[in-house]
Formats: sequence, C-alpha cells, structure tokens
Amino acid sequence: MAALGVDFPVMVAPMVGISHVAFRAMLRRYAPKGLHPIIFTEMLSTRRLPSERLETTAELRCTGAEKAGVDWFIPQLLGNEERFITPSIAKLIPLNPWGFDINMGCPATHVLKHNWGVRLMGEPKYAADVVRLVRSCTDRPVSVKMRGGSDKICDLNYLDEFTQALEEGGADWLTIHARTREQGHEGRADWHLVGEIAKRRKVSVVANGDIQTSADAVAVLRDFGADGVMVARAATVRPWILWQIAEDLGWQETPPGREGERAPRSRAEESVEFFRACLALVDELDQHFGDRPEDALKKFSFFAATGARWFMFGHAFWAVTKKAKSIDHLRELMEDYRDRFDHPIKDRIV
Repeated sequence: MAALGVDFPVMVAPMVGISHVAFRAMLRRYAPKGLHPIIFTEMLSTRRLPSERLETTAELRCTGAEKAGVDWFIPQLLGNEERFITPSIAKLIPLNPWGFDINMGCPATHVLKHNWGVRLMGEPKYAADVVRLVRSCTDRPVSVKMRGGSDKICDLNYLDEFTQALEEGGADWLTIHARTREQGHEGRADWHLVGEIAKRRKVSVVANGDIQTSADAVAVLRDFGADGVMVARAATVRPWILWQIAEDLGWQETPPGREGERAPRSRAEESVEFFRACLALVDELDQHFGDRPEDALKKFSFFAATGARWFMFGHAFWAVTKKAKSIDHLRELMEDYRDRFDHPIKDRIV
C-alpha cells in the first residue's frame, strides 16, 4: 500500500446503513495523529447517482476535511454499465474522493439480478472491462472489493485468474472478503487464501472478513502476508479498533485530545469508551443530519443494532435507543443508561 501513498494499511469497509458521513467522522476521532485511515462510503448505485443531488442525498454527504482531501474516503460503486458509471464518477469528483472502489462482492438478490456485485466474478474478462471503464474515468486509485469465491468454495486457481484479469484491467489494489457468496458473513474467513493471492499479484491485496479484533488485523498483516486489512462490523462495537491496531503495530502517537492515554482494552475501559463513542456519533449525526432528525435516529438505531451482537445485553441497549423521539432525547436516554451499562464486549461473534 505504500506505493499508493498509504501510511496506514488499515481501512474500514463499506457497510450499507453504517458508513455514512457521521460514522466516518466518529471513527476518525480514534485515528492516531499523523495517520490517514481510508474509510469507505456506503454502497452507491450508479443507476441512481447521476440524478442525485450532492447537497441533499444522505449517502453523498461528506465532511469539510474529506472534501479538502485531509481525510481520505472512497465511494464504493455498484454497477457495470458505461452509461451509468461514467456520469456517476463525474458526479462524485467534486467531493474529492481519494479513490473509487468497484463492488464485486455483494451477494444480495436485488443486486445480483442486475449482474452486479458478486455476479461480476463469474467472468474475468467482463469484470476486467468494468475495471478498465472506471480506470478510464479517473486518475485516482481504483480498487475492487470481491469475495473469495462466487459459489460454495474458494477456488484458488480461479481467484488467481480473476485477480490477474483485474490487475491487467488497471486496478491499483484488490480487497478480498475471504468467504464465499454462500457463506455471507458466517464461518471463518480463509486468510491463507488472501496471502496466497498477495504473493501472485503485483498490486496490493487487502484482507477483509472475520477481522474482529486488533489481534486479527495484526496477524493478517504479519503472519498471512496481506498488504492491508479491512475492518467491517467490528468497528461498530469497537470504533477505537483503529487506535488499538496502530498501537499494536508500534505507532507511538495517540488520537488528538487523547495525549498520554493508551487505547481502551479492559472491560471497564471499553464500557466507558463505547458510550463516549456513541455520544460522539450522536453529535456527528446532529451536525450532518440535523436537518433530517428522523434519519439521524434511524441511523443511530441501525448502528446500535449492528453492534448489539457483541454485547451480552446488547439488545437491551438497542431497545432503549429505539425509544428516542429526538436527537436530544436520544442523548438523555443514553446518558441515563450509561451509568448502568457494564456489558462485556465479546472478542468474537459466530
């Protein structure tokens, strides 16, 4: 990743309903000074993008630092047709994204019917043509996020052929969610597969899938040979995981305002930090979606529901947040609940 100017080989995945501007801003509060984690947007449909307005579309809202290029973000594109992809990229350029990502991993039925997502993994040449199309529209880095396999097993030989085609098509780096389409988010990811592909490619290869702790991320980088690592759902329960990973990789700086501190690790530290992160997210939602308070509440509720599985009593916390009638009411409910919150965060969920 260093060849692309990336100083921190850890990024946060595109997650539908989660990776909006407020979540990205909250995560960056935990980025140690001097590091630039790449954080993706939600999956964006190229059929919708050309007609959407940058000023009002929720999924397209960005921070001032993102637009200035200080904070790096990447829009993830869903699509395969020039008539939609070309104007979509043109629409997004004024937001100053660090690069563009092509979704070749989503297994959702409504995505597959358009021959998008993981369906693009069925034909290497066709997929490579999509990469060439995106490459022709921008001089910024182009990546592809894919699955380890489109069927029931991860086929190393096919993945080798497929990733070679993408490399030749102009992809600057590749992210492999090391599970098959059939697995969804279940079962252990095959990090060995990612390491093997990384050996065979000239471009960087990033591992995604089952990265649930800082130890997982460090192992993928040091023991499995990946060039980078992509965290996903674990960032909804441990937003400070970027800080933990940086610390474990030897980075000495702390996030701004946290000088002299260490990343939260113990049960007590993480319980306190989770509420600090939640209140920070509420503040960011108020700032970026204050004109749409109902949307802000829905986004927080979805965030709480996503992370609830890591808590022994996570459902109870989510239920409390669902009672909120306004952003201020949500703050009140959370501050009242905080003093009674002592739920251990699990290292892993099934």
